[in-house]
Amino acid sequence: MASFADPMVPARVGAAFRLLMQLRTLTAMVTLVLILPAHPPTAVVLLLSFAALSWIAARHWQLIVPRLLLHPLLVAADVAASFTALRLGGPTGPFFLSTVITAGVAGLLFRWPGMLAISAIQVFWYYLTLAGGHVPAADQTFQALAGQPLYYPLIGFAGVALRKLIDDQAEAESTAAAAEERTWLAREMHDSLAKTLRGIAMATAALPMWAHQDPDRAVKESVRIAADVEVASREARNLINGLRDERITMPLPMAVRAIAESWRDAHGISVRCDIDSGADLPLRARYEAVAICSEALTNVVRHAAATSVDVRLAAERGGVVLTIRDDGEGFELRSLEDLARDGHYGLLGLRERAERAGGAVSLRSEPKAGTTVTVTFPVAGASPGGLRVAEVI
Repeated sequence: MASFADPMVPARVGAAFRLLMQLRTLTAMVTLVLILPAHPPTAVVLLLSFAALSWIAARHWQLIVPRLLLHPLLVAADVAASFTALRLGGPTGPFFLSTVITAGVAGLLFRWPGMLAISAIQVFWYYLTLAGGHVPAADQTFQALAGQPLYYPLIGFAGVALRKLIDDQAEAESTAAAAEERTWLAREMHDSLAKTLRGIAMATAALPMWAHQDPDRAVKESVRIAADVEVASREARNLINGLRDERITMPLPMAVRAIAESWRDAHGISVRCDIDSGADLPLRARYEAVAICSEALTNVVRHAAATSVDVRLAAERGGVVLTIRDDGEGFELRSLEDLARDGHYGLLGLRERAERAGGAVSLRSEPKAGTTVTVTFPVAGASPGGLRVAEVI
């Protein structure tokens, strides 16, 4: 099993990176229009290639940004290529802005250490361009010699500041989400577990009377009490796990992947993740989705005897769809109520959780053909079209 090692990139960082790459594309195209009459075809090809690569990076940032974080030398190579293009337009041309934008990208992705390193490389390449005779003497003004190189660290600092704002906002939202979630869990404990325990207490108090007056009714009541105790145990376990689980404060794509990786490491079963970066949910629905994902994978271990599992999260049809498919033993489909009467409460719990978030569960299974659990959550804020990254983890 291959390990998925790419870092998860916050959506806001991705959005800022996408905007910067779009600006690079625009400045490259403007430069191309301005130099087109006076430069050879090789220059046109170079600028078109630079614009195309910037556009691809903007469109597929979910793939590009993790690679840049793992291999920072790719940014240094991009800097070298950009200054090759800068020789064509000159330091006073619009393409200079493209090289400055790269400093902002470095600050956004790598913070201070990476930004300072990239800015230093850019200043070096800038003066190398001037010294190479590629810039007319008339253009070598004080602004070109001393002022413009300062833009690299200044814009790099702006990138660092933007990343800090994004991180601070994410931390504040995470703290608020955690406080809200714990408040909700306390209310949930009162509304669900406490009511279940009260029902058990009342049924248990009436049991001696039924044993004396109607033994058959007493047997039925005993079975029902045992089932209610199992439900209470499950509710308590879920609530405790929820209080301990910090993944509910993550964006849903990050949380689902973290659950899959943790489950894979614990049980040694291959997992293939197909994660849509735009498939997120509000806090309360996210809590249910995280719990459903964990419970469904637990059911795979208990009942499926599977060798591999597919976990898919997608934003589609105005909602978010979570699908967990295994290649295990499968079973003959019956109603959830029949399964609960036989002591199989896991699927019933999934349905209850989905309904609490306004969602729905569908189940598909056949003996020896595996099982597929699909949970759909309606959400007005879903953003379909985010790139899905499929990887065996």
